[in-house]
Amino acid sequence: MSNRYLGIILPKSTYEAMPGLEGGTRSMFLIWERAARERGLLLCYFRFFDVKPGNEMVSAYVYEEDTFQLKEVPAPKVIYSRVLDHLPVYRAHIKALMKEGYQVYNVPNYDVEKHKVHEILLPYASVAPHLPHTELFSIANLNQMASRYNQLILKKSYGEFGMGAMKMERRKAGWLLSYKTKNGELKQVEVKSKLPPVLVSRVQSQTYMIQEMIPLADYKGHPFDLRVATQKNEVGEFQVSGMMCKVANGGDFLTNGAQGGKTYTFEEVAKISHPTISYATLVNNLHRLALETARILDRHFPHLADLGFDIGLTKEGKPYFIECNFISDYVGGLFQDGQILHEKWESVFRTPIQYGKYLMDRKKD
Repeated sequence: MSNRYLGIILPKSTYEAMPGLEGGTRSMFLIWERAARERGLLLCYFRFFDVKPGNEMVSAYVYEEDTFQLKEVPAPKVIYSRVLDHLPVYRAHIKALMKEGYQVYNVPNYDVEKHKVHEILLPYASVAPHLPHTELFSIANLNQMASRYNQLILKKSYGEFGMGAMKMERRKAGWLLSYKTKNGELKQVEVKSKLPPVLVSRVQSQTYMIQEMIPLADYKGHPFDLRVATQKNEVGEFQVSGMMCKVANGGDFLTNGAQGGKTYTFEEVAKISHPTISYATLVNNLHRLALETARILDRHFPHLADLGFDIGLTKEGKPYFIECNFISDYVGGLFQDGQILHEKWESVFRTPIQYGKYLMDRKKD
């Protein structure tokens, strides 16, 4: 019997939750399972270093009889990585596997610093007009950016979920810094002759960048941006599999679900946010920017497959690339009480499995 297993490398926290997955995470796994079985595949789930060069078997979880069971299965030759780590030991392991004929897709173990991504995109005329001005943090860069813009966003160049992000806004009395505490409380402090201690502490402990804050369109008074899932499909080409609007909560400046933002369909939001611009025009512009950006990044980072772009939209309908998520986690925003909010968003989870089937078929040729 041929090896019909497609492997999925899980983050440590997800693997350790097996087999007792719950809520949206379990629902996501079941969508993967349905997509695989529709294409005659079996899925197996393991940690990054469980598959070893030279080993024909791997200890992995498989879905049988309505539960996930740990068992020995043939080591899959095509593997979908859901782990973000750029440490040299990970790179060496990937290279060793590929040397023995394994194909690992969605490999993120390159330098995926957000500022680096902006530098890669900047020379391309097709996307440069859609990039907010971005600089690495320094006092000189902060002063220079503050002289040009009335609103700035300061965020970690390696950050996730909006953690540690800060907003600086020019007021009549001077600059105001907004930030969130570890407990999620939104605080504000005036920026006077010296930088506030919270800002100094954060930029000293992490690499930060300064970004021109795009004046986002709003939905019922709350600013929003979009998570645009851009993935390789069953014929090996990038497609936009789904677009989700992330709407900020209350007076917050962050749209991330982890920061209290809520998720809506763009169709629902666009009727109110852009009533004078046709929905088809907005969608076409967003798709064009996402696909062009994906193709550029694909030239620089081999084996990409599953990208989640954060794209801002102005009131005039112009899209701006904010950042790229190389491992995009949709569970927090797309599921509620363990159920996916909109059936069409299933494509976001199905498409990477379909691409895995495409790669498996190519290995047989």
